[in-house]
Amino acid sequence: MSAPHQDKATLHADARRRRILYSLNDLQQALSACAFLHECDEDASYSKVDLRRFRCFETTLVVAYTRPFTQSRGGTMPLSMKMVGLRLSDEKRALHARLVEMRNTIMAHSDEEMMRMTTEPFDVSTGDGEPPIYLIQTVFDEGITLIGKLLFETNELLHEVYQAIAHTLFNELQAKPELFALRIDSEAARAARSIASRSVATRDDQNARSEDSE
Repeated sequence: MSAPHQDKATLHADARRRRILYSLNDLQQALSACAFLHECDEDASYSKVDLRRFRCFETTLVVAYTRPFTQSRGGTMPLSMKMVGLRLSDEKRALHARLVEMRNTIMAHSDEEMMRMTTEPFDVSTGDGEPPIYLIQTVFDEGITLIGKLLFETNELLHEVYQAIAHTLFNELQAKPELFALRIDSEAARAARSIASRSVATRDDQNARSEDSE
């Protein structure tokens, strides 16, 4: 193999390794969200606040699971089942496609055809000759999709993909452990942490000044 082709192959292998490694973190997040979502009893009644909490778990599950399989903005290759030697059953392939569809139409975007809501204006003016003042009452779909049998099947899919990723990494680690001595900390990631740190510092400073003024 010529040097240019060898360099290209090495770069491709490095990118593939990074994708699989980072996918491990995505699946860990998805599995945690799935565990939290199991707290939702499909036969119980919940307040709107609790339903939104479960909806947050569901959103995290779907987005974290599907993240490795989508093209990233930086051009990193998406994960494929072939990369980790996984052949899903027809049922699990259909469930995988359903989760990707949920991500594309509901979680990451708000497709109009998937919207469910009711809105109604109501007059809150006093009626003392002043112009009417209107507020809007909204009712959105707060329901959970991944619940009961479907959640159980999703949990099985997540574990199967996670185990395939972990098994692939273990085998490659035994063959070439030196390739896994990595430290990746991009400029964009450092900048994001800096913004978050400044926000926390500003909030703490405001709280301290508020306490001093009391």
